[in-house]
Amino acid sequence: MKSELIKKIDKAYDICLAEINKRKNGIDGESSIQQLEVIIPELINIKKKVIEDDLPLAENRYLESFAMAFTVWGWNMNEPTELFVLLTEINNDYRSI
Repeated sequence: MKSELIKKIDKAYDICLAEINKRKNGIDGESSIQQLEVIIPELINIKKKVIEDDLPLAENRYLESFAMAFTVWGWNMNEPTELFVLLTEINNDYRSI
């Protein structure tokens, strides 16, 4: 389970970097550079906690960036992007490991 979560984190990280490059080249997308720059450090932090087996209590395990995407950033829930789907999966997996 942990190795699958780490793979998802790595994939989401790669998507974030690719999306940042797109924004810098004038290609619009659902997320802004600022939003992506919130997600990246959180992914790095969670990956570190999973690898080091330094997890907080289950009720305290969630992605703030997922909550922000869902409630504040206004991402399209009817046609979710690959990044949003991955953040959803990471959020769920992180809580359940």
